[in-house]
Amino acid sequence: MMLLYSFVICMVSNLASAGVLEDLIYEMEKRQSYKPAFFVTLSKTVNLRKNHVVKFDAIKTNIGGGYDASSGVFTVPRKGTYEFAVNFITSNRNEWLELDLIKNNIVVVRGHAAYDKFTSGSLQAILELNKGDRTWVSHPRSSGQLYGYNFTMFSGHFI
Repeated sequence: MMLLYSFVICMVSNLASAGVLEDLIYEMEKRQSYKPAFFVTLSKTVNLRKNHVVKFDAIKTNIGGGYDASSGVFTVPRKGTYEFAVNFITSNRNEWLELDLIKNNIVVVRGHAAYDKFTSGSLQAILELNKGDRTWVSHPRSSGQLYGYNFTMFSGHFI
């Protein structure tokens, strides 16, 4: 909005050179086409407890800076429609594993990996989000083990 205001002021005051106007137009177009995205993986095997937020520590892509590896939370930088995906592998042959995609403390979808070591699970969702909404991956059961080494991943992007 501020760029549009600056553009109008420049046009009205007739003080803007062609270069200043081109710069303002370029910035406006860049902001309109800005598409936040992130892709993160788990670098090592992690033991989980109830309501454990999975902190994917290996950031491969973080356009817009919305993903925070220290908290495991993606904070939406731009209002719109986003697609999320989680693929995971259990590292324990004696337990099945579930993961939830959470939006603002509410479970959106749950994925499941069956009993046996190295079985996989996944979940996907398309969500309409507002700037500042928060999404993350959580473990709802009492215990579990996620296999790391870049096999377990979480991604999201503006569509």
